[in-house]
Amino acid sequence: MTDAIILAAGDSKRFGSTNKLFTQLYSKPLISHVVNEICKSKVKNIFVITGKDHDLICDVLNNYRVNVIKNQNHILGINSSISLGIENLDPVSNSVMICLGDMPLLLSKDYNKLLNFNNNFGGKNKITVPFNSNQNGNPAIFGSKFYKKLLCLKGDEGGKKIIDENNKHLVKFFTDFKGFYYDIDVKNDILELSLK
Repeated sequence: MTDAIILAAGDSKRFGSTNKLFTQLYSKPLISHVVNEICKSKVKNIFVITGKDHDLICDVLNNYRVNVIKNQNHILGINSSISLGIENLDPVSNSVMICLGDMPLLLSKDYNKLLNFNNNFGGKNKITVPFNSNQNGNPAIFGSKFYKKLLCLKGDEGGKKIIDENNKHLVKFFTDFKGFYYDIDVKNDILELSLK
């Protein structure tokens, strides 16, 4: 089984004065859309890593099957959140799906397609990444062989550095579905979804 880490500790600087994760989309906070779909997927344990808005996120996610953990060092960048999530995985964890808290187009069926692909073609020594002809998407699934490397990352590189350095271990999940490549950065991104 695959565990999940949901990154929700960012400061949303490009979004404006408010945390984008609390922005209402279809009458619900953005973060609840993402967490709800991941909770309905086949992942085993789910860890939500928060920052300065820890208490507010706890309130929003109170009824979901998640472990919410505050990253006291969130100002050090996204990798401090990834490291904290890895540290909290069960020692027998085989793989982890590292998810962004601001990707509202992905549904549980999309996560399950990625998870099923990883079960068939991934493994402890592999990294499974959504991919189209132009780019890698998110979330990526890292086999347990890469946990130590994820713990050693610094700053805001995310898992990209490890993906780039381990091409021979990369398993590409080919998909053109926009949801794997679409996240919320600025307010117009939310507006674009609300108008659909």
